[in-house]
Amino acid sequence: MKEFELVLPCYNESKSLQILIERAVNAAKQAGYDSTSFQLVIVENGSLDNSTEVLLQLEKTELGPWFRKVIIAKNQGYGYGVFQGLKNTQAPIIGWSHADQQCDPKDAFIAITKLKASGLSNILVKGERTGRNWKDQTVSTVFETLAFLILGIKIRELNAQPKIFSRELLEKLPTPPPNFAFDLYVLFCALKNRYTLQTIPVLFPPRIHGVSNWASNFAGRYKTIWGMVKYMYQLSLTQGRI
Repeated sequence: MKEFELVLPCYNESKSLQILIERAVNAAKQAGYDSTSFQLVIVENGSLDNSTEVLLQLEKTELGPWFRKVIIAKNQGYGYGVFQGLKNTQAPIIGWSHADQQCDPKDAFIAITKLKASGLSNILVKGERTGRNWKDQTVSTVFETLAFLILGIKIRELNAQPKIFSRELLEKLPTPPPNFAFDLYVLFCALKNRYTLQTIPVLFPPRIHGVSNWASNFAGRYKTIWGMVKYMYQLSLTQGRI
C-alpha cells in the first residue's frame, strides 16, 4: 500500500502533463519517496484536448509507475473531479493540489512533513498563497469575509493548495459539491469534526498553459462569486455555523 497519494484534477492541461508529473516525481524523490510509497492520481476531468492520449503515452515511460489515471468522460465540475480522485485512493494520507503549474508539487511534501510532525490524525494542512496580484487577492478576501459572516469559519486563502489530510476525513464528507465550492466544503466539514487546520506558505506564479475556468473573464468571476454566496447560505441552513 502507498503511504501517500496526491490527486491532481486536470482539465485541458495536455501541454503541461509531462512536466507536471516529472516535477512531482522529482519532489517525491527529494522527500525520500519512491514509486512504491507515493503515487499521483491524475484525474482526466473531461478535457476537450488530447490529455487522455498524452497520459496513455506517459504510462509507457519511466514515469508510468509513479501515477495512475482516473478518466471522467464528461466534465461535471472541479469538485466532482477532485472527489472522484480522492475516492480512488487507498493510502492513509491523501490530498489534492492543482495541475496548472501554479502549484509546486514540492508544497505537498512540505505539507505531509508538517502533518506527520504534528502527531495528530485529525489535522489538515493547507497552503497559504503569496505573490498574487491585488485583484485575485481581493476576490479571496471577499470569499473569506463571506465565509466568516455566513458560516462562522475564519480561514485565510480558502482555495489555496495543497490540502493534505488523513484518509478518514473522506467519511465526513457526505454531500460534496461538484463545483468550486468543494474546497470550502472540505474545510467546513473538517472544522465541524474538530480537525486542526495548519498552513504552509506557497508561491502562486502566473499560469504557463491553459486558462482558468472561472477567472478568465468578468462574467466567469461574477458567476463563481454569486454561486459561492448562494452555496454558503444553503450550507448554513443545512449544517449550521461553526
